[in-house]
Amino acid sequence: MEKEIEFSIKDLFNTFVHGLWIMLTVAVVFAVVAFGFSKYFIPKTYTSTVKLYVETSKKGESSYNDLSSYNLATNLVNTYIEMLQTNNFYEKVANDLDNKYTVSQIGSMVSFSNESKTEVFTASIVAKSPTEAKIVADSVADVAPNVISALEDNANLKIVDNATIPAYPTSPNVTKNTLLAFAVGFLLALIYVFVREALDIKIKYNQDMLEIENIPILAAIPDFSMSSIKYGETVTNTDTNESEGK
Repeated sequence: MEKEIEFSIKDLFNTFVHGLWIMLTVAVVFAVVAFGFSKYFIPKTYTSTVKLYVETSKKGESSYNDLSSYNLATNLVNTYIEMLQTNNFYEKVANDLDNKYTVSQIGSMVSFSNESKTEVFTASIVAKSPTEAKIVADSVADVAPNVISALEDNANLKIVDNATIPAYPTSPNVTKNTLLAFAVGFLLALIYVFVREALDIKIKYNQDMLEIENIPILAAIPDFSMSSIKYGETVTNTDTNESEGK
């Protein structure tokens, strides 16, 4: 049993080595296609962010003292994010930008995320150009405090970090896509090589006869194809030289 396991591992290794060139070729082709597609065909997008801080005068009251600091921060931030993820807010941002965008376009460009255990949350704006992302982010920072204060009198929204013009596109990630395509191509080629080997029932080695039927090998016929070609070429050249001599 130990010998059979050793041979099977050896066969797997040999199959891997013999099919390595196929795996690398397919992986490189996948990587090149993914690189070209990501670089030249997928539209680039840029992200500008603005950080906001939620402040409320209710913090000194007993009801707030009963809450843990984590629950307080989480509840406040989540509440104000929900207030801003509304068509009312998106419409005000669109109006602030002279209606260059529709409400649905603003909604698809703007997203919010909270910072763990803090009363700070981030507004991320994704656009097709870095300048466009910055302009929309500035509008969000201007409109958000007014919307929050209008909905809740005791709330005050402050800007912690102003938006900047992004220097590089955030999507597509060319390097990530290329590496992922290389890995996928290599994996698919690996599966193909092993499936092809598993379905191939031809006997390739003398040892296979011993493993399958336990029949000893008395003699084997070598492959004379290459030798015959070389010998034929030698004979032809010799005949040609003799003819030229005559």
